[in-house]
Amino acid sequence: MHLSRKFKNWLFNAPGVVDTESVDGVVRRAVHRAEGADGASVETLLSQFRSTPPTWTHAELEDYLVCACVVAAEALDMTPFDTQLIAAANMLRGTVVEMDTGEGKTLVGALVAGAHALAGRRVHVLTVNDYLAGRDAAWMKPYFKALGVDADAITTHSTAKERQEAYTCGVVYVSVNELGFDVLRDRTCTEPGQVVLQPFDACIIDEIDSVLVDEATVPLVLAGRARSELQGVDVAGFVRTLRPGTDYTVEADKRNVSLTDTGLHLVEKRWPDVELYSAAGTPLFSSINVALHAQVLLQRDVDYIVRDGKAEIVSDSRGRVAHLQRWPDGLQAAVETKEGLNRTEQGEVLDQLLVRDLIKGFVSVTGMSGTAVAVAEYLRTNYTLDAGRIPSHKPCIRQDRPEQIYATGAQRDAAVVEEAAAAHATGQPVLIGTHDVATSERFAELLAENGIECQVLNARNDSLEAQIIAEAGHKGNVTVSTQMAGRGTDILLGGTSGEGSRASLGAHSEVAGLGGLLVIIVGRFYSPRLDAQLRGRAGRQGDPGASVIFSSMEDPAANGQESHGLELRDSVAQETDDAGRVTRADVSRLLDRAQRLAEQERFTTQQNSWKYNELIAYQRQVVLSERGKVLQDAGAALQIFENLGDDAGTNLARLADLRDALGVEELARVCKAVLLFELDAQWSDHLALLSEQRAAIHLRALGRQNPLDEYRRETIRAFDGFFDRVNDGALEIFDGLDIIDGGVDLEAAGIRRASSTWTYVVNEEPFGSQSDQAVKWLLKKMGK
Repeated sequence: MHLSRKFKNWLFNAPGVVDTESVDGVVRRAVHRAEGADGASVETLLSQFRSTPPTWTHAELEDYLVCACVVAAEALDMTPFDTQLIAAANMLRGTVVEMDTGEGKTLVGALVAGAHALAGRRVHVLTVNDYLAGRDAAWMKPYFKALGVDADAITTHSTAKERQEAYTCGVVYVSVNELGFDVLRDRTCTEPGQVVLQPFDACIIDEIDSVLVDEATVPLVLAGRARSELQGVDVAGFVRTLRPGTDYTVEADKRNVSLTDTGLHLVEKRWPDVELYSAAGTPLFSSINVALHAQVLLQRDVDYIVRDGKAEIVSDSRGRVAHLQRWPDGLQAAVETKEGLNRTEQGEVLDQLLVRDLIKGFVSVTGMSGTAVAVAEYLRTNYTLDAGRIPSHKPCIRQDRPEQIYATGAQRDAAVVEEAAAAHATGQPVLIGTHDVATSERFAELLAENGIECQVLNARNDSLEAQIIAEAGHKGNVTVSTQMAGRGTDILLGGTSGEGSRASLGAHSEVAGLGGLLVIIVGRFYSPRLDAQLRGRAGRQGDPGASVIFSSMEDPAANGQESHGLELRDSVAQETDDAGRVTRADVSRLLDRAQRLAEQERFTTQQNSWKYNELIAYQRQVVLSERGKVLQDAGAALQIFENLGDDAGTNLARLADLRDALGVEELARVCKAVLLFELDAQWSDHLALLSEQRAAIHLRALGRQNPLDEYRRETIRAFDGFFDRVNDGALEIFDGLDIIDGGVDLEAAGIRRASSTWTYVVNEEPFGSQSDQAVKWLLKKMGK
């Protein structure tokens, strides 16, 4: 008997084929009951949930969905679709759901959050940015209020007091980065009252693949002003004189740059007294690498923009400015020197946290996305989460046209403008999706040269996002935008944006008659999921629409083919028509393969990052356990100093003098401040040491040693004696304390807390970093 692939996948429990239809009957009954329900009957059901937290049997689930339908209709003027109720029911069972763009994921998230909150759980709804956190919380607040549940949002601009209050609510909307940094900031608190977070319980993740896959490649790193100035070597002027292809080469994927033999000779000639491959030459070696990276690989208006005298990083997966983020100090300074900007203050890493570890801190996790099934195996393997697809409310009739591939970028761009102009001439709205700020602005100029006005949405003006997207579906409008993932805003044909709002029927019908929204994707993104998310902006909820990708053999997706053994560029050079369009039939398929391989490389990088950081995370928990005891009880800190005095045979007299001068309570406070400072300082030094070891660990490969195994050994060795060093440092500070006017000046004793903090974008490519270049250079010098 022939078995369908879908049935076989379900039978063998393959990722992404979770049965989402088993709750259909529950949903049908709930919708039927809701049609005859009144306010009194719903309030009776809600009171039952509040008094007895449900276990979510099918009967309890049905009761809640009845309430959800009635309350959403009254509080939000939104009647949930059956598909939204099916999605919510599955998420309450722990399944990650895939829903098409425009199917109402925001309301689904609120339905799930409300259910958990009624059950007495504290709920975090994690988003990819501040905009969505604030918008969704404000939008769904009437729903939560009707349920008797408090809800709030946290953004970058929230004060410590506002954060404390928000985290006590039953439902809090917050971006994953803000939550992570609140965890890191809580870890450096010096008083229990400064802690803002509550224990983690239920977590709902919007755009879950973006959060757990795209944004989880590097750890969240909290930095503060350095205790001492970092030393470096000024090589900017030298690096600017280096010639591409002669003094240095860039790898095909443009992720690494390295000096050639000629470049190495120039270095040795410029600094003849420095042995480049010795310990003394390490600062020079590092400075040249960093400056070369900034000069060659980091591009203005692609990787960063310059605004208000500052270099601001642009997120490659979201197309927005990454606020309060900077590169590690050497690279940050190199970029600022390159652009002629004032240097920002130097800093040091205070703590770090992987998104994976952050999410695993929750008791239960679920989420939704438009492309979750594509990473179902990844979610199952790394987060023990299953995913399933929810059918759309109306069949999708969008036309996804065949990819158009051109030999050069210029030929591709000309074809894009021609396609956009043809659609624009009919009045059909057009959305052109680009990779970066520079490309979006280049297309705005090309369109203007052809007499076409357009709206541009990129990192320079992302504050105007809602307004620009609101107009993108109007007749005759052309919009150029960077990455659309996580925008969270619908493009409605002929009307305004926002899930749940409806354009006038006349304007909607007119634009629908023109073919709906046309999405043009300029070059494939690094993941097919991002392409799919952009395609999904057209054809929402059964509307007509179309999408097409325009690629070139000069795109990053094609340039990296040689590393995957595809060697495409040379093979298609002669297979083009007069306009430069590639005629070879299998190129698109080969690009598909290359794109999948590139994404798999990102997955591998992420998993390697976890392997390198898992032991550090364990050590951090050991330190935090000790820190928590001191934070909560100043008496415990005093006891530690008394024990140290007993062990050393000294310090007891010093303690007695301070007790007489300060009193027991104030002495305990001073002991607590000294110990907390030294715990944090030693941890920061520990991370700095591990970072240095990480940068050089690949040299062990020359001795046929496994870098990861060696790094773990070094991490264990570096942590040995950690608390002894804390105690020694604390005693040294303690002995230097001066009593002035009956008190102690802690700052004068060197106990200074960072007055400001920021986040770092760090390099997390343990098998593809600049350290690999060091190995190559050494092999050259060794003649191998």
